Amino acid sequence: MMAQGDAELQDLYRDVLVDYYKDASRQGRLDPHDIHAHGVNPVCGDEVELTLRLKDGRVDAVRYGGHGCVISRAATAMMTEALEGGSLADARRLAGAFKAFMLEGASADSLPAALEEAAALAGVRKFPLRVKCALLGWNTLLQGLDDFSKGGHDVEYQDTPLCQTGAQRKDMVTFKQVGDAVGPVKDPEIHISVAELGLIYGAEIKPAQTGDGQRVKLTMSLTSPACPYGPMLLASIHGAIAKIPGVRDVDVDLSFSPVWDPKTMASEEAKDQLGIF
Repeated sequence: MMAQGDAELQDLYRDVLVDYYKDASRQGRLDPHDIHAHGVNPVCGDEVELTLRLKDGRVDAVRYGGHGCVISRAATAMMTEALEGGSLADARRLAGAFKAFMLEGASADSLPAALEEAAALAGVRKFPLRVKCALLGWNTLLQGLDDFSKGGHDVEYQDTPLCQTGAQRKDMVTFKQVGDAVGPVKDPEIHISVAELGLIYGAEIKPAQTGDGQRVKLTMSLTSPACPYGPMLLASIHGAIAKIPGVRDVDVDLSFSPVWDPKTMASEEAKDQLGIF
């Protein structure tokens, strides 16, 4: 049973994330800009676009766009707030501290003062499939900084939802193909894309165990463990992936860890359709 103090803390953290998710003060695009980076997680559908303007070697302003779940958007909003006024070296240090917090179990006390609100993401660390959401903005930023250091001003970053084994071959199935295949599949009951609902938790692509081609394992959830349309939805997802050229085997696994929560997992567009404000 959850202690009252723990429950109150979780409620507080949720409020912090929702506040950042709704905060529009740094949303948009800077033109002109010195650094532009665009990042996507092609299976779950999270997307972020960053533009940074520099002045005297420091981040004068930063803006972000795109779409995604509350975790992805809130983490990016926290990041942009922390970046302004600092140097590019400061940006890398902040990224390192945040990634240590999310991936290595570093304590909230280890977070720099500019990222103290990121402690609200501590609960996300229990669910590796959602950590990707929190890191998308930061990984996109680091790609942008690397590109800028080499004289570039525009870079694309594509995340891998769970893992990708071996070298990428030209004939290998890509995560983008998987994302494009499952994106149009809608929940049979509420008629909203499973990707927009945040029901896709991750994917894995490996060589097929027998024969040529690839094996795709997709992990997803349902709006409820008792959803009567679950078998139909899983069959639709399975069929969509099986049609991808090069796919030989398909596994669709259900996971209810974390339990699906539309307030934190669904996209802004899906929440509008669900009447969640």
